[in-house]
Amino acid sequence: MAIKRSVLMVELLMSADRVISAAQEAPAEPRGDGWPAATVVGHLSQVDTEVWLPRLDQMVIGRQEGMTPSFAWWEPEAEQTLVRFAGMTADDAGAQLLASRTLLLHRLRELTDDDWDARAEHEAFGSLDVEGLMLQVLSHDEEHRASILLGQPEV
Repeated sequence: MAIKRSVLMVELLMSADRVISAAQEAPAEPRGDGWPAATVVGHLSQVDTEVWLPRLDQMVIGRQEGMTPSFAWWEPEAEQTLVRFAGMTADDAGAQLLASRTLLLHRLRELTDDDWDARAEHEAFGSLDVEGLMLQVLSHDEEHRASILLGQPEV
């Protein structure tokens, strides 16, 4: 069953807000050797701009060219992410996440009905359309929000 696009887009924004709120309430440093909560939030903004947006564009271009792109699992390198967001507050990281998520939402608003049907093959997620890719964004957000709430952000 397809999710109403407007609902999906609101959920993408609210998901970012839930992660930011969790980070603002979390201790500055996690228990164990995980990332600080602000780094987790920064990571999500980084993934928006380095993973989700480029892949969305590749899917749309692929559809226009009659091709289906294939994606391997990839996230920004953990140590570089830790260095990039070192010393950042949850508020500052949250502002970056809201900015990157707004870019994603603006890009989604530009899509035609045909663009929403664009597909890709992902080595971990299988066949995805744009809605499916956005559901992966939400899943990724929730995975990291849970790690913040548990006090042991994942690396």
